[in-house]
Amino acid sequence: MQETSRQVEISRGWPYFAALFVITFIAFWPSYFSPGLGASSVYAHLHASTAALWLGMLIIQPWLIRTYRFELHRALGRASYVLVPVIIICMLLLANYRLRTVSETDYPIQTYVLYLQVSLAALFAISFALAMIYRRKAEIHARFMICTGLTLIDPVFARLFYWIHPASAQYHQWLTYGLTDILFLLLIIAERRNRSGRWVFPLMLIVFVIAQAPALLWLTNLQIWQSFAIWFKSVPLT
Repeated sequence: MQETSRQVEISRGWPYFAALFVITFIAFWPSYFSPGLGASSVYAHLHASTAALWLGMLIIQPWLIRTYRFELHRALGRASYVLVPVIIICMLLLANYRLRTVSETDYPIQTYVLYLQVSLAALFAISFALAMIYRRKAEIHARFMICTGLTLIDPVFARLFYWIHPASAQYHQWLTYGLTDILFLLLIIAERRNRSGRWVFPLMLIVFVIAQAPALLWLTNLQIWQSFAIWFKSVPLT
């Protein structure tokens, strides 16, 4: 009974992900929805669809816990073993397609975007893998699942900021990463008195910052990343 009470207590995050779902629709309206779905590639549609399914799962799963529907929660959890690899594959397919079809003029910035895509895919995969490793420890599992959702902050708010103020695009990466890190800090402060699982957010904040550093410092201009981009472009995934 005590374990069930803890599960219900830590399942309060679904309204925040529901709000993020609405913000995502607004942020992608100018570039994805407004021009018409025919204006985007099939790879963009696959990525958008699978990402939306995951965000929907982050809303539904905590709600199922709060309504004591644990069997359905576990059934959807098993479905995630299929959905998550598909999400990651779709992310990489979109990255490959954009790199292979970009103009020579935009190629340098696309190699930078490639790092954003690959690093977010890695952070998402790490967060999910750790959530599954700790799936029998509800408080730890839930925190790692929240981390999978925090990987959505950068792509969503980058578009929102660009829509609001395109002239300041060079600062958007600092804003989106900064927002992600602030959310981590708020979570750390909010649960500072918790005894179980409070190590998750400090650990993942460090992991996220390490992944963010190459983009913020423009280390993607280094030869090692440019060589990777050339190789990745040569792979006929799309």
